[in-house]
Amino acid sequence: MFYAIREQGFGLKILSSLRCGIISVNLQREVTAINEIAIRIFELDHVDHVGKKVEEVFGDQPQLLQILNDAYQMKNLPSRAELELNIKDGNSRTVGYTISFIKKDDVDIEGISLFLKDLTLVEQMNEQEKLKDRLAALGQMAAGLAHEIRNPLAAIELTTSLIKRKLSDYPAHVSQLDSIHSEVRKMNKIVSDCLEFVRPVKVSTEKVDLQSLLEESLVNSLSTVKKDGIQVRRTYYSIPPVSLDHDQMKQVFVNILINALQAIGQNGTIEVACGPSSLIQKNGVHSKGKHAETNLSLQVNLAPYAWVKISDNGHGIPGDFLSRIFYPFFTTKEKGSGIGLAIAQKIIDSHRGSIDVESEVGKGTAFIIKLPL
Repeated sequence: MFYAIREQGFGLKILSSLRCGIISVNLQREVTAINEIAIRIFELDHVDHVGKKVEEVFGDQPQLLQILNDAYQMKNLPSRAELELNIKDGNSRTVGYTISFIKKDDVDIEGISLFLKDLTLVEQMNEQEKLKDRLAALGQMAAGLAHEIRNPLAAIELTTSLIKRKLSDYPAHVSQLDSIHSEVRKMNKIVSDCLEFVRPVKVSTEKVDLQSLLEESLVNSLSTVKKDGIQVRRTYYSIPPVSLDHDQMKQVFVNILINALQAIGQNGTIEVACGPSSLIQKNGVHSKGKHAETNLSLQVNLAPYAWVKISDNGHGIPGDFLSRIFYPFFTTKEKGSGIGLAIAQKIIDSHRGSIDVESEVGKGTAFIIKLPL
C-alpha cells in the first residue's frame, strides 16, 4: 500500500523521480504526500506540508479545493482535466491533472491522489507556432507589396535625378529634390528589410570561435554608434567552437549591440559574455530578470548548448512591449524599421537556437542567445 511503501522510504524515491507533480490527501482532508514538482507548480514555501489541512496549504486555489470537494463527495471525478492556478505574480498557470482514489481494498477508500503537469509552456509553444503561421502569411503579403512598391520608387528616384541635372542652376529646387531622394532611400531600405525578412534563410555553417566573433561584432558596433566614455565588460568562458553561419550570426550580434549602445547614455556600460550551458546550470551565471521571457537556468535537461548574453544599463523596455519586440516592424525608436530583431530571431531559429530577453525599466536590458553545440 502507499503508506507502507512511503514508510519504507521507497515511496519518497518514487515521488522525487517522477516528472510530474503529485499530491495525495486522506479522508480527513490532510496532505499525506507532496513532491518537489508539485511544490514548484503551486509556488509553495519549502516547508513540511504533510499533515496540514488542504485548506491551509491550498487556500488560495479555490478551483483545486472544489475539485477535491467533488472527489470527496464521489462526484465529477474526471480521469483527465485542466485547472487554472493563481500564482504569486498575479498571472495564472494552466495545469493538467489526473485524479484517482487511493484504495485500501476493493471497497474502502482511504484518500485521493492528484497527478499534475504544468501545461503553460506547452500553451506558450502552441501560441508561438500560431504566431509564426500568422507572420509567415503577413510576410508573403508584405513581399508582394514590396515588389509592387519597389518599381515606382525606382521610377521616382530616376526622374528626380534627371530633373536635378536640369535644375542644377536653381539651388532651392535642388535641395528639395535631395529631400525627395533621401525619403526614397528610406523607403527602399524598408522594402529591402521587408524582403530580407520574408526571404528563406540559407545557412552555411562552419566552426566558429564565439569569442572572436563577439569581438568582431563589438568593433563594428562601436564604430557605428560613437559615444564617449562607454565601458565594455567582457566575460568569456572556455567553450568549444560552434557550428554556425559566421556572417549571419555576426549580423545578429551587431544588431543587438547597436540597440544596446543606442539605449545607454554617455558613460554607459555594455556587458558581453559567453559560455557553455553546463556553467549556467552549475554556477547560475544566468540570472532571471523582472520581465524574463524564459529562464535558461531551468532548462537543465536540454542538450548541451552555448550561450551568449549581451546586456546594457540603459533605459530598459516596458513590460508590455517585451512580448512584441520580435514582431516585424515593431519599434520603440523614433527612427528605425523595427525589422532587425525579427530578422535576428529568424536567423537564430534557422540555427536551431533561441533568443530571449530580460528587461527592467530604468535598469537595462539583456538578450540571451542559445546555440546548440
